[in-house]
Amino acid sequence: MFESRNGGSPFGGLQGLDGGVSRRSLLRYAGLGAAALGSVPLLAACGGGKNASEGGVTDFSIAAFPGDAYFLDAVNLANKDYAKHNLNVPKHLNPQSGVQAFQLLVAGAIDGYAADTLLLMATHANSSKGKRPLLVGFRTMETTYGIVGSQKHQWPSADASFEEKMASLKGKKVGVSSVGAGGDLQLKLALELAGMKYSDVTALAIGPTAQAIPNLKADRVDAYVTVQWTSTRFVAKETGGTILIDFAEKGVPDLMRNQAVVAIGVREDLVEQKPEVVQNWLAAQEDANKWIIANPDKAADLLNTTGLGGKAPEIAKAYVEHYAADVAPKLNPMFKASKETVDHMAELALRFGSVKKGDITFESLVPEFARA
Repeated sequence: MFESRNGGSPFGGLQGLDGGVSRRSLLRYAGLGAAALGSVPLLAACGGGKNASEGGVTDFSIAAFPGDAYFLDAVNLANKDYAKHNLNVPKHLNPQSGVQAFQLLVAGAIDGYAADTLLLMATHANSSKGKRPLLVGFRTMETTYGIVGSQKHQWPSADASFEEKMASLKGKKVGVSSVGAGGDLQLKLALELAGMKYSDVTALAIGPTAQAIPNLKADRVDAYVTVQWTSTRFVAKETGGTILIDFAEKGVPDLMRNQAVVAIGVREDLVEQKPEVVQNWLAAQEDANKWIIANPDKAADLLNTTGLGGKAPEIAKAYVEHYAADVAPKLNPMFKASKETVDHMAELALRFGSVKKGDITFESLVPEFARA
């Protein structure tokens, strides 16, 4: 089993008075500090999926980050897809981490967020009914995580075993975006599957890709757990580092590879009160999915400019090819979630100690309209 904090919850037992995760506790747990706390009221002011404006258009707040896991959001915004589905989304909100994004969703500051599935399940289990996130679809049916090693170290060759690659991290400082976030959880899983302990490395919360690159260059960390397919390759390119491991590659244990890591989450009260709004958002994402396949060159250019700072057109092109060949064909229509996939990810969450037995059921987590 995984080493865990305070009985296993990734939130370390930080509960609000209503039994949900408190805003200040969750942000403090994520290591975001006063600056992040100060940003919450500003972000909260942007929320508003509950109120429809004139003409049947509904304000809808979406959290997103640059990169391929959120590329459907970028396509929707660029192509003005939201308006076609009666949603008013003038821009996306950009929290500092997935942990903060879920805190904002639970608090009602945002309405929708595509996220690490295990983090969504943990938040569902630790939040109050009505405020907890529900899973309304899967965007990615494979793992997107990897680890990039800094150029100052000699790393095992590309054809080395999974166990050898993970063993090379022993005693080293490994950066993750946020403690308790998806990358941190995946690091724990990889270490366990390699016969190691979480304490064999020093995990440091250093933020997303933009912060990982200077920290690797300055030798503040020896390696970094990348969250997205493109970020693995981009971090290696920008730092001169080595892709130590892509968790989707052959030779990685099936439990590591066989994950549906990007889920679509919305707050429960929105699903109950305005299910048509949620379905409109799913329809907009389906438009983006089809547009990428039909327009690979334009899609690659958009991904490069929105997710890679215009610096890696070759990585963007490779990802769009990967998306068309490997990601999109595995998606169900309208991203619907199967019981088999949800149960598999729930078992992983239980193994992490992120949830307790019985916290996650297909029926409570996935609305009927989102079930495959």
